[in-house]
Amino acid sequence: MHVTVDTGRLTELRRLVAHTCGGMLSFMRVEPVEHAERMKVWLCLPEPAIRLAMDAVMRLLPAAEFGRIRKAQR
Repeated sequence: MHVTVDTGRLTELRRLVAHTCGGMLSFMRVEPVEHAERMKVWLCLPEPAIRLAMDAVMRLLPAAEFGRIRKAQR
C-alpha cells in the first residue's frame, strides 16, 4: 500500500508504522513528490497489519492520503 504525507510528517509516519506493525513490516520505500513538499511511502505489510496501520495513520496523521492497496507479488 502507499501513503502520501507532508515531508515534515515523514519521521512521525515511520515511527508510527514501526510501533504499530513492528516485525510485520517487510519494507518501506520513500519517494519525494511535488518538489519534495510531500513524500510517497510504500509499505509492504501482510493483510492483518494493513488495517492496524491504516487506523493508526488516520487517527494521528489525518492529512495523510492513502493510495492503492495491492497484494505483493511473490
